[in-house]
Amino acid sequence: MYAARKRILELTGRMKLDDRYFTQTLLPDYVEQHPRATADWDVVFDDRGNFIEPHTDRNVPLGTVEVRQYLGERATPKAPIALNAGSQSATTGPENRYSAVLFIEKEGFNALLAQARIAERFDIAIMSTKGVSTTAARLLLDRLAPRIDKVLVAHDFDVSGFSIFGTLGSDGRRYRFHNDVHIVDLGLRLADVEAMGLDPEPVETSGEWSSRAATLATHGASAAEINFLRHRRVELNAMPADAFVRFLERKLTEHGIGKVVPHDDVLEQHARQVLVRALTNKALEATRSKVEEDAASILLPSKLHQQVVAVLKRHPDIPWDIAVANLARKALHEEGSS
Repeated sequence: MYAARKRILELTGRMKLDDRYFTQTLLPDYVEQHPRATADWDVVFDDRGNFIEPHTDRNVPLGTVEVRQYLGERATPKAPIALNAGSQSATTGPENRYSAVLFIEKEGFNALLAQARIAERFDIAIMSTKGVSTTAARLLLDRLAPRIDKVLVAHDFDVSGFSIFGTLGSDGRRYRFHNDVHIVDLGLRLADVEAMGLDPEPVETSGEWSSRAATLATHGASAAEINFLRHRRVELNAMPADAFVRFLERKLTEHGIGKVVPHDDVLEQHARQVLVRALTNKALEATRSKVEEDAASILLPSKLHQQVVAVLKRHPDIPWDIAVANLARKALHEEGSS
């Protein structure tokens, strides 16, 4: 939309282009009417729900990218280094895993961030919301605050963006913080807009501007920024995808965000655990042939299909493979008891 907006406004003589009209009407119509020109386009939409598989605990957000990946129609971003089973340390929360949180004021960047592997390359947790932070988001940041170094906020360069940044770690009517959250403003700021030559869009201001200007100043806006924002704004989406990734990379690097490496005792403990698993697998592999022979000699239940159906009738909440596994273990127990 941002690539086409300037030209559309020039052609129509309008001051503003509604994003819903563009994404839901203009864009689909254009793709349908110009199949050859858009043959290599990959248009994706943010998720608006979830698809949950039974038994596997797999939750698929109902976004274009996620559904395509689930159906095998779109490649899932691959890790630069393949991790063998048992190679990764089991962690819960930030300890030995990440030391900062990247908060983005809007959703819709998840696919791009995953493709650029921002979270993995910078060892940073990513949180996004649709506008002002929710009570749940504030609760999470409050609990994480003593265990992380900082929360870095990327926001639109507009009045709402400054408010989102300025109130993220502040007490409100619905939530009061128990910990100090170290919050850092990544931008967009006026210097970013000017450095990247981003096109602003007009803003229709209503009401008393002086009170908004005072609020902006409270949240850290300069006099030049306040003057700019009275009639103009610039969204994060104004940056092309590659520019947005470079923007984040530069900002995160400037604020010292990088790979997490735990203390020596943690590294040694994990190394020993990896060796234990490797030696265990080696020992199991040495006895594999004998184990396979023993398993083949065990008599499985007769009429296995009928027994599986009977188990599922008694326990309709389990899948067929769990039913088979339970019957196999029963056969093993009976073999050992005879």
